[in-house]
Amino acid sequence: MLNDLRIIEIAEGMAGQVAGLMLGELGGDVLKIERPGGDPSRGTARFANWNRGKRSLVLDLKTTEGMAALRERLDGADVLIHQFSPDSAKALGLDDDNLAAEFPRLVICGITGSPRNHPDVERSDDELLVAARLGALYENDGHRPGPTVWRYRMGSWSAAHLAFAGIMARLIMRLQSGRGGGAHTSLFQGFMAKLPLVWARNSEGPMPNPETKPTDKPTATSMQLWECQGGDWLQIMDPSQQFDYASMPTMWEVMAEGVDIDTPEGKVEAFKRRPIEQWEADLRAADIAVEPAQPMGEVLRHTEARANGYVIEIDDPEFGKTVQPNLPIHTNAKLKTGRPAPRLGEEGEKDWTPPPARTSDNGTPAHPLAGVKVLDMGMFLAGPMGPSMMGDMGADVIKLEALTGDRIRFMHRYYQAAARSKRSIALDLTNPESRPILERLVKWADVVHHNMRPKAGEKLGINEEHIRKINPDAVFSYVSAYGQKGERANWPGYDSIFNAIAGWEFENAGEGNRPVFNRPGTMDVTSALSCLVGIMASLYAKRANGETYSTQASLLGVSTFTQGERLLREDGSLTETCKLDSAQTGFGPYHRIFETQDDWIAIAAHSDAARAGVRSVLGDDEAGFEASVKAGSAGHLLAALEAAGVPCDRVNYEDAMNRFFDDPLNRELGLVSALPQPLYGIVEQPGAFWNFGETAMAIERCCPAIGEHSDEIMHQMGFSDAEIADFRASKVIG
Repeated sequence: MLNDLRIIEIAEGMAGQVAGLMLGELGGDVLKIERPGGDPSRGTARFANWNRGKRSLVLDLKTTEGMAALRERLDGADVLIHQFSPDSAKALGLDDDNLAAEFPRLVICGITGSPRNHPDVERSDDELLVAARLGALYENDGHRPGPTVWRYRMGSWSAAHLAFAGIMARLIMRLQSGRGGGAHTSLFQGFMAKLPLVWARNSEGPMPNPETKPTDKPTATSMQLWECQGGDWLQIMDPSQQFDYASMPTMWEVMAEGVDIDTPEGKVEAFKRRPIEQWEADLRAADIAVEPAQPMGEVLRHTEARANGYVIEIDDPEFGKTVQPNLPIHTNAKLKTGRPAPRLGEEGEKDWTPPPARTSDNGTPAHPLAGVKVLDMGMFLAGPMGPSMMGDMGADVIKLEALTGDRIRFMHRYYQAAARSKRSIALDLTNPESRPILERLVKWADVVHHNMRPKAGEKLGINEEHIRKINPDAVFSYVSAYGQKGERANWPGYDSIFNAIAGWEFENAGEGNRPVFNRPGTMDVTSALSCLVGIMASLYAKRANGETYSTQASLLGVSTFTQGERLLREDGSLTETCKLDSAQTGFGPYHRIFETQDDWIAIAAHSDAARAGVRSVLGDDEAGFEASVKAGSAGHLLAALEAAGVPCDRVNYEDAMNRFFDDPLNRELGLVSALPQPLYGIVEQPGAFWNFGETAMAIERCCPAIGEHSDEIMHQMGFSDAEIADFRASKVIG
């Protein structure tokens, strides 16, 4: 799919490595530049997982010889991924201006901690510190009062996908302009991409703005999450919460024992009386989405993950025969997958002859995806948020929804997050009279997307087979719950179900604690980002080579992909990984948050020198760090730690969402989107997820009302006023 692309990766952070992995697994040739002695994570499961299929070249970029060797390879490269801050990049001569002058076709993706145009961009890119600066620690559910640390690496997973999509957008622009340029993102913007589900403000309408989170009590929630007999936990997701538990045969038995399930306490008691298998069977028979909450890594054994190819067997040079998370994007392109991570220096000196350059000089588009046309027939979040992000980059995205609207509209913030930058046409696909309209829309589109269950897609005539008959050249994108193979292809699935499968409900709760519901929809948004990756790769391949591809993503696929810190050994054991402590403060004395006299601070001391700096301020006794911090003020401690060379930050916690939206700098930098909407007034959301330098984003439309643009789109498709009136009278359009 991307087999004409040469990528150089200079990254030891997770986001850069995962972005490189996806580029390589989809066909790119990725050359990983490593420091003398190699990437510090060599020998770990995450290195084995995130560096599969790459080549390795050891260069000392502190030397003239090392930089000369790098520049020799940049001369034949299409893409550079790096993790340098702007000042660090400039010191190496790898800033955008220098690279553009020397390598005008090169696409540059810098993944920083804070956004590229933000004053904090030179601060640490450690995920915990970025989350502290942004205020994301306000959003994890806590078993104690105060900010709580995320175990799921929300910023890094998002930033990796955003980096991939930004690179593809810039490459698509290069096909028109003949020039490369910046396609930058950050962990901060990675968090922003996940937060719109819980961070949004409306000036009016039916959705109250989120209440300020209490700071004086625990906030851990267990939404439709039940403890069963034997201590197993069961996650149910019935979005309307209308399912009658009393209709289950197992519940009849429990009620006959005198348990009153009309009270919250009664329901808790009822589920504890029977094993998890009985509850699962009853709920699945009623077509209710349900899965056990299990430890992280266990999804690598999941029968459906294996059936759908979401795991891959790799003979790794360090670990031997292993099972690892596979790329969660399926495509009809022939890909070279299954190659292990490289040994240090392996194939790094291999000849790198670039293909003949495809040059053009038709000017730079106004927006990264200007001229791209997308027909989005998705519902809920896991797919539609991907096309929304394409709209943010300038694509013309038409949302096709039922006359009654997308079923997620009643969850207003979720709908707003998944429908920004789109136009809406309301169309009854169950009515045969709608077919001529659908066909014109499909013929118009460069990309066609949906995320209905396979049976529903086939019944409505929007599965790939039907779409290809109408427009054989369209990029086709599909998102499902469990994948298209195996016994569960038509099963329902939602974010919380797959957080349970992936182990994140336990991991984010802290070691030894009961699992927690993860509020920001982490698996839904990661699935949407995975969908975006597949679409963008297919779109580039179509425009570069004239080849038409289809891609498929799924919630189970991304849930498995997020297990990249672990792998299964040949003996069936899982490799170890770090754990969040039971107090949800962090991962050890040198990488955690502390409460001071007047606030909370975060430290991330990973090097020996930084740890010595911590001890110089807090004392030599690690067990006494908490007491030492508690005795001081945040300002004094942060100043002392910074002077000692310790990466640290104040935790932005209390009322974090409102502080984010009210910050004039965030608004000035485009990190806040404020747009009018007929029902909600002014809608404020997290804004731009990328920085394309001189090329502007296109965040100009808020989520549409049902059928808000039906007439406009019908005229665009060539229908007359009389035809539109007839379709409306027949209740074909709304």
